Amino acid sequence: MPVAVAAHCKIDDFGPFTSYGVDGRRVSFLGDTHPVFHGSVVKAVASGKRTYPKILATLGERVRQHGDAQEYERFRAQIDGLLTVKVEKVERLTQAVVELTVRAPMAARRFRPGQFFRLQNFETLAPFVDGTRLQSEALALYGAKVDKDRGLVSVIVIEQGASSRLVATLKPGDPVTLMGPTGVRTTIPDGKETIMVIGGVLGAAYLRSVGMALRSAGNRVLYVAIFPTADAVICRDELENAADCVLWITEQGNPPVPRRPQDRAASGDLVDVLVRYAAGALDPTDAAPPVRLEDVDRLMIIGSSCLVRRLRDARRHELENFLVKRPQTIASIGTPMQCMLKGVCSQCLQWQIDPHTGRRTKAVFACSWQDQPVDIVDLDNLDERLSQNRVQEHLTGLWLEHLLTKHKLQRV
Repeated sequence: MPVAVAAHCKIDDFGPFTSYGVDGRRVSFLGDTHPVFHGSVVKAVASGKRTYPKILATLGERVRQHGDAQEYERFRAQIDGLLTVKVEKVERLTQAVVELTVRAPMAARRFRPGQFFRLQNFETLAPFVDGTRLQSEALALYGAKVDKDRGLVSVIVIEQGASSRLVATLKPGDPVTLMGPTGVRTTIPDGKETIMVIGGVLGAAYLRSVGMALRSAGNRVLYVAIFPTADAVICRDELENAADCVLWITEQGNPPVPRRPQDRAASGDLVDVLVRYAAGALDPTDAAPPVRLEDVDRLMIIGSSCLVRRLRDARRHELENFLVKRPQTIASIGTPMQCMLKGVCSQCLQWQIDPHTGRRTKAVFACSWQDQPVDIVDLDNLDERLSQNRVQEHLTGLWLEHLLTKHKLQRV
């Protein structure tokens, strides 16, 4: 059918990209899918002015027929239930991490492991304090946990900027916007692979949705969990269920005490601990690690650009003798994002490079390709993009702190 459609396409005088295919059936491309209106939100919306008269004419008398009022109310209630997003629960996990659960049946139904959502509160409902509307920017958040039967979506929010700190002011029943799921779902190998996932809080959110899918397909999962201290560990039960083996690493202080015989723990530099793990030096009673680095087929790095850069370089130096399979390495590319509509606003554009020459090859929309092969990502460009609004973000954070302190706004 797609070939037949392409062979009969033409642009007519009212805007839709119309084709006449099998049995005289008509296919129309509207809005941003139309080649004339593609690439501009304003054009895509404005195209409706040219298309709706033709749609009404095509429907004919059916448009003018009055339906049953009760049927309409049932339809309206059903659509409201599917598309209206409301806060179910806001829970503080640590001093700087909040878990938000919303009721969003349609979003939950369409979610696939590894995808993310665009979260934002409503401007008209946001508190107005000292002349400041406490409306958040759009936040890109991994779907950490999804209950499709109950229509619930949970996301993990790290309170690093002003917008993320506003999530803690939400209350059960508050309406919010949750666009998505968007981005690309994680590739789930068809069994018999060993996958190593490395990350901190972001890695925990990612693993909660992806880990069980990987294991259910017959793969083994080694999770390298990086946290500042043992007190900062979140969702431990779920993380252990999502991984065959967990290597707990803390930057300072004593690491968490492993609760399973196959898990390990240490404190110190990430790469140094990985070398010690590979050498069997983390447990004097067992020289062989439960999941060896030599067996890793795929490596996923979920975290900051600093973490991505550190591990990208370590593969060819400190870890080269252990990652003998030269695993395919995928990294989360957290560029600044705005619309997250995959190819519209260009806020998330990220340069890619030739891994052999280092020269730039093309720019891609990171919101449509959020996890990319690490060797083709221009990390210097990523660092520049992430620092472009640093002064503004710092000033906004200071002002929000002033408002929260002065007015004692309620937060979880």
